[in-house]
Amino acid sequence: MSTGQRHPHVVGRGPGDMTADGCPVELWAALPAGGIPTLLGSALPAHATILDLGAGAGRLADPLVAAGHSVIAVDESTEMLSRVRKAATVCSTIEELRLDRKFDAVLLASHLVNVPDDAQRHRLLATCQHHVAADGIVIIQRFTTVWAAEAGGRTDLGAGITSELVLEPTSSDGRTLVSATAAYTLGDRRWEQSYVTCPLDDDALSGDLEQAGLRLDRWLSDDGSWVAARPVGCTRRES
Repeated sequence: MSTGQRHPHVVGRGPGDMTADGCPVELWAALPAGGIPTLLGSALPAHATILDLGAGAGRLADPLVAAGHSVIAVDESTEMLSRVRKAATVCSTIEELRLDRKFDAVLLASHLVNVPDDAQRHRLLATCQHHVAADGIVIIQRFTTVWAAEAGGRTDLGAGITSELVLEPTSSDGRTLVSATAAYTLGDRRWEQSYVTCPLDDDALSGDLEQAGLRLDRWLSDDGSWVAARPVGCTRRES
């Protein structure tokens, strides 16, 4: 079992190394990226410099390097970063990261923006804003309120990995949250990750982005789970 003081809303159970936020390293290293790199590539300039925050085992960072981009993968887990093969790596928490450079794109995937602690979410977005170029893009993966109402059940994640997701509405300080348990299987191995998450609609996300000096630009996916943001004052918009 793994949890930590920085991640009180997440617990992981299962064989092998487990990160402080309850992610099984072996499973994350085996999880395929699917069509996500292509989706991201549609929003990126050619040969972009990318900062991948919470990059894990390089599931997205390595394919983006293979597509011709220059990527720095950031994660607080040395075990995860040891699985990254192509991208450069930096071991750090996202909130504390302050590199002395700007990037064409900053990536905040894995629904990290849905952390139920509002102050922590603001720190995550502040790191995105600090590192994105004035005409750059921040790409965020989120759980939407529609996801919270409709998700659940069994999903084939590829590479022989399946997940079974159970959601239960909960609340805290008057906010609507979701308590989730995901059970993953790969061969004869099984992991569970339990977490509390805060679904974000466009209005809620826009408010958090504005506080960080960013603005919601557009959806990248039809369901709104992937969105693009720009620094406030940036007039650039990709079609």
